[in-house]
Amino acid sequence: MPDCPECRALHGANASISPHANLLLHSDAGINFGATATGHVEYYRCNVCGATWERIRARSEPDAIWQKTDKPL
Repeated sequence: MPDCPECRALHGANASISPHANLLLHSDAGINFGATATGHVEYYRCNVCGATWERIRARSEPDAIWQKTDKPL
């Protein structure tokens, strides 16, 4: 199934952009960037088109973007 318009708009957007209303948080996990910074990676699934996404939330990664993922959720 092709991505819905809201998911297409997220592709490559900065990770600070909020998920759209039909993007449901599936899980998140703590991550460690060396010994200097920590953050979270969040995994989402779209309730409309089924697309799966991930984003990194960490102050040390201000240029992180929304990325499609093929990891099983």
